[in-house]
Amino acid sequence: MRIFAICAAFCCSTLLAAGERATLNIFTSPDNANIFLDGNPEKEISGSPFENPAMLTGEHTAFLLHPNESFVPATYNFVLQSGRVFEINHDFLRRNQVRDAYSLSPSEYHIEANAGFLYFNEFSPNAIYTMPFDFRLGLPLGFGARLAFPVQEWEIDNFLLGLQYNYFPLQIGLALDWISPRGSGFSAIRAAILAEQNVLFLNLLENLIYEYSKQEKAEFYLRAGMPIEHIFLPYLAVREKIHLPLKSFMFYAEPGALLQVSNGFSLEISIPLEILGNAKKGFGFYFGLHSDFSFGKESRRDIHKTSKIIWDVNEVSNGEYKKFCEETGREIPAKAKIKELEDYPVLHINLKDAIAYAKWAKKRLPTTEEWKTLAATYSNSNFDNFCEVRKLSKVYEGPIINGIRNFAGNAAIWLMPENESASVASFAGSSYGDSFETCKKKAVLTDLSSPSGNEFVGIRLVRDF
Repeated sequence: MRIFAICAAFCCSTLLAAGERATLNIFTSPDNANIFLDGNPEKEISGSPFENPAMLTGEHTAFLLHPNESFVPATYNFVLQSGRVFEINHDFLRRNQVRDAYSLSPSEYHIEANAGFLYFNEFSPNAIYTMPFDFRLGLPLGFGARLAFPVQEWEIDNFLLGLQYNYFPLQIGLALDWISPRGSGFSAIRAAILAEQNVLFLNLLENLIYEYSKQEKAEFYLRAGMPIEHIFLPYLAVREKIHLPLKSFMFYAEPGALLQVSNGFSLEISIPLEILGNAKKGFGFYFGLHSDFSFGKESRRDIHKTSKIIWDVNEVSNGEYKKFCEETGREIPAKAKIKELEDYPVLHINLKDAIAYAKWAKKRLPTTEEWKTLAATYSNSNFDNFCEVRKLSKVYEGPIINGIRNFAGNAAIWLMPENESASVASFAGSSYGDSFETCKKKAVLTDLSSPSGNEFVGIRLVRDF
């Protein structure tokens, strides 16, 4: 009998615990990281910033993987407690770029320093050694500045000053440099187009450089790397330098590897081989140290939640609104009286009653700016998930994306007006009455309506955090 009682108590406690929920927020720098929870091979629909206010309590794991292989993935083990908010704020480690290559820098302020030693033998008594020094300053909005001066045979070989602009969504950059070679008596201007992308399991980096000077040159650089264990990046690079108009050329093959040794520091080893060209063939050895110091970064949490609010996961249901009417003595809408419809969103509620319900629930209606901030975190691929079903769904049906279920396609929602007695009020989003394409277009839009409401507008609340 005692054993039965213990088993029954254990089962009851397990069922109760299974129903407890907690909130998980994940913020990364840079954004748009893929998130894999609890060993699930399928990534979450929403990347970072990520919010799920309906996580089960207990032990969990989160694997964060950025689409750009230049950033090192990370794993977090954590425990969620009932009713608590757990946040992960992760700054991805960045693999620095290879020797002599233009880098695609993060968007925040940072200083990158690259130093190394290059020894090159042209199969002659005169070996060449160079110590390259390269400093980069990362600025907001994708801009950056560069200062480089290689030391050759204990003297500075040249100075290089450059400006760069990166377009991060496509990982493409443009650079313009002024260079003054030592002892040449002239200066040169170099323009470069650079790009980085991932193809299958490879990370590719390409640079196309044109130098306008008395010794007009062009250079193409391609590096293909395959990450191993996320922190080790073996690569094979090829480089071709041409003196225009086709006076001479040199072609290098350069196997090498980058090793991320700590946060912001990486080591590089490569072997440049001149295998074709008018000059004498040769080989070399390069060892470099790369460092990246970030500072003055804005909190990703503050960027995502500028107004410090928490959105309700679900729309207000008929059942919830019926309880409000019963406690306040209001007339219960006809559909809210029907048992089969109590889990569906309440509709055709006028603005005045929507505001009264929000106050009763100790929350409020969202403002237009808060709606626009939330809408900016979604993409068209998210709307496909919301808008594909053209019917009214229950408030707890559908995937949670960015902490919201049925963001679009179920019911539009009332927005807080500046004046509660306004004759015209705003609502936002699309509804079940819209076609698939219209639903996607209207998903992030607001519109004006009579405050009497209609059959497509419901209620979703927020609370200040």
